[in-house]
Amino acid sequence: MKTEDNRIVIVGAGMAGLTAAAYLAAEGRSVLLLDKNDRVGGLVNTFDYRGFSFDAGPRAFVNSGIVQPILKDLGINWDVVDNTLSIGIEDQLMRVESMDSIADYERMLQVLYPDSSEDIAKLVSAVAKLSSYTEVLYGFDNPSFGDVMSDKKYVIRKLLPWTVKFLRALRKMNRYAEPMEDFLGRLTDNQSLIDVATQVFFRRTPTYFALGYFYGYLDYFYPMGGTGSLVRVLTERLASGGVETALNRRIVEVVPAASKVIDAEGNDYGYDQLLWAADLKTLYRCLNTEGLDQETVGEIDAQARKTGLAKGAESSFIVFIGVDRPPAYFRARGGEHLFYTPSRQGLGEINRTAQQALVDEFDTKSKDEVLDWLADFCSLNSYEVSVPALRDPTLAPEGKTGLMISCLFDYSLVEKIRDAGWYDEFKALMEDRITKLFSQTIYSGLEDDILFRLSSTPLTINEVAGSSEGAIVGWSFETDIPVVTKLTEIPKSVLTPIPNVLQAGQWAYCPAGVPTAMLTGWYATQEIAKRSKK
Repeated sequence: MKTEDNRIVIVGAGMAGLTAAAYLAAEGRSVLLLDKNDRVGGLVNTFDYRGFSFDAGPRAFVNSGIVQPILKDLGINWDVVDNTLSIGIEDQLMRVESMDSIADYERMLQVLYPDSSEDIAKLVSAVAKLSSYTEVLYGFDNPSFGDVMSDKKYVIRKLLPWTVKFLRALRKMNRYAEPMEDFLGRLTDNQSLIDVATQVFFRRTPTYFALGYFYGYLDYFYPMGGTGSLVRVLTERLASGGVETALNRRIVEVVPAASKVIDAEGNDYGYDQLLWAADLKTLYRCLNTEGLDQETVGEIDAQARKTGLAKGAESSFIVFIGVDRPPAYFRARGGEHLFYTPSRQGLGEINRTAQQALVDEFDTKSKDEVLDWLADFCSLNSYEVSVPALRDPTLAPEGKTGLMISCLFDYSLVEKIRDAGWYDEFKALMEDRITKLFSQTIYSGLEDDILFRLSSTPLTINEVAGSSEGAIVGWSFETDIPVVTKLTEIPKSVLTPIPNVLQAGQWAYCPAGVPTAMLTGWYATQEIAKRSKK
């Protein structure tokens, strides 16, 4: 049995693990980074296929006052471009170019739902108010990074005024913590309007996040070379800092009493402090509490129960398509990043009671019943479309375009379909339905010019990233969340009841994404430094 003695071991080489490793390396610490895959990056990945580049994870990044400041603090320079987002419903299309674009959004909704004029005005008013709060949070670089406190003029003229605005905005946002569906249900009885305004978000998303995300659309950016470039620049920093990285190391046991983790091959890795930056359910499944005192075991068992009962958020189905059409064609039809809803009707109960009934009663349903549900689900859903070559022309062959078209999808339903034996058929069917839908709507005749297509499902995400339920942003809002959910308490998000074990990443805080994953990685390094001084 091979034994590795490392002061700090990080399990999980996603955004949190890479960020933490980069900071720890900059401090001269001994770091071993372990990951179960043959590459680092977790959900963030840009891959090549037949000369086209596709982003398998996020289609672009939201800065949130976090991502760019962290990279700057680490001394990382990279090339990025603006990422202007569009919103389309049926034949209505608008670009989100500033907060003033909210007026265009209102006009679009008024055209689509002329009988709900007053309700739309109330909805848009809420969007404007909550987006202004989000602007306060996102529009200022997080002051945690770099030596900003030594600049007295900056502190007095910028930081202190922003802090007052930040705390005020946070208090006001907390008044809108209820699920978006409940809030909008009091504004209007037009269920289609509610659905179309919210079905791009995860079910039961807090109102402040969903309706305030209009400003988030303005905060997107895209790195040259694809979103996987973020992985590349962080990995380069690890190499220069001397971080040891071991891939294809699936951890199957964590033994806190012995301060070691053990991989599937029987290799064990000793640590003084362990940072778990991987799937949180996996941590508690492979935890061996032998040798710990009973009080600690009790605290661990309580947290393990909470974690086990919680549910991962919806996953996604993604179609990757190579098209024999120039990028300019797509620039005129939504541009580089588009949220598109082909029908003003909205999903309604198809995405709520009907879907849950389908999962719960799957064994009693015929295949045709499942297919009928899928047909409605695809035709009434909302989709995220990304065109990498419109940001970086090198990401597709000249005169051709790669598209990614995705929608939120439930992991458990795909799991049922796989177990029923028609998973590959399901993938092909979804690819057919989605390409036909876009061929008949915003990209007329698209299916005639398709060079190839392939797809990723929630099962793919679960297998590749090891993410419970194939979740792409951590915990669902439909069950009790077992981690920190308040922004003011995010430094505590890295703490666990397990001795000398910290946590970070999308599972450590909710709601999560790349910025918060990186932020928790940084907070973990601060906690490690504090504990090292004791």
